[in-house]
Amino acid sequence: MPGAVRRIIGKRFTIALLVVAALAAGGWASWRWWTGQFLRQGEEAFAARAFGKAKEHLALYLSYRPDDTRGRLLAARTARRLREYDEALEHLRRCRADGGDAEAITVEYALINLQRGTEGPDEALRRRALAQDELALVILETLIQYDIDTYQLRQAQQDLNLYLSRRPDDLHALLGRAYVWERFLNFADALLDYQKAVAAHPRDDRARLRLADTLLIAGTPEEALEQYEHLAQRWPEKFEVRFGLARCRRRLGQLEEARQELDALPADGPEYGELFWERGLLALDQSRPQDAEPALRRAASLRPHDRRICYSLSRCLLELGQREEAQTWSARADQLDADVRRLHQVCQEVQQRPNDATLRCEGGLLFLRNGEQLEGLRWLRLALRLDPNCSAARQALAAAAGARPAN
Repeated sequence: MPGAVRRIIGKRFTIALLVVAALAAGGWASWRWWTGQFLRQGEEAFAARAFGKAKEHLALYLSYRPDDTRGRLLAARTARRLREYDEALEHLRRCRADGGDAEAITVEYALINLQRGTEGPDEALRRRALAQDELALVILETLIQYDIDTYQLRQAQQDLNLYLSRRPDDLHALLGRAYVWERFLNFADALLDYQKAVAAHPRDDRARLRLADTLLIAGTPEEALEQYEHLAQRWPEKFEVRFGLARCRRRLGQLEEARQELDALPADGPEYGELFWERGLLALDQSRPQDAEPALRRAASLRPHDRRICYSLSRCLLELGQREEAQTWSARADQLDADVRRLHQVCQEVQQRPNDATLRCEGGLLFLRNGEQLEGLRWLRLALRLDPNCSAARQALAAAAGARPAN
């Protein structure tokens, strides 16, 4: 009898141990699944280029699983994309200490240096981008942005073509290639990429807005109107959408509808120069040059470097019989046209001689003179990096910063 009791107790104890072990295993699996949600959310946000959200999810994930090298490497990439380089370097240090992927870590260090502008891409990095794996795509994304920032647009175009050959529906790559086409003034090809982007991502309003805007350049106002009306269902109060509707209606001869759209828009900021220009054009279309004049003068004051506005004001003044001032504005438009032609030529030459500091300096000065402040400063800084003795670039940068030009 005692032996039978011991066997029953032993069996029950064994069952209890198995139950506890199963519960522990289930709890561990549940915990891993629960924390893994933060990693998956971080990966999804990173893929959507929502880097701020990705950082939040990954920080939470790493607070539970600090030794996970996959999450740590992605956190480093996220910090790099946010240009938080010290944080990226700390993530890489810990990733390396925990035995993370050595090649991926080395590549990240190189990409940080590239983004910081401390060095350009070496041939090994470009060769590595030719591989058929995820790391190559990571490299390509940074090379594309570097080439766009340094205005090596032909190289950016090649890299974008390579990226899209692997991910043909990638929204950001399609928008990026369309941007490059626009810088080449090739709006027909830009339009094709915007159409592809909208077809692949029909709910992305930013892509659809770019498509609508480009249709007004390389398509028809009827096609553009269809896209703006679609956007108006989702963004009924957005300035760019209402303004686009007005532009389409004026071009279609629906002048009263265009006037109602324009009158309903606010006009209290310097970014609204095009709104006053459009109001002036509408008044000219209605044979009311006396009403067009104040709108076009306001547009010219808000956008003094826009040759289109200068030309429209010249035309308006001619209709009002103010020939002398009309000639002044016509000459201003001609000068801006000459600058644009020369700048386009400089940009073409830079594709062949990307390390020519003199060309970079001239382009930077032209950008500044035509109101493109950020682009001009970028070109001047690059000119100075290529040639630290470039006095023209140094003086222009000092003047732009409000400092006394260097001797």
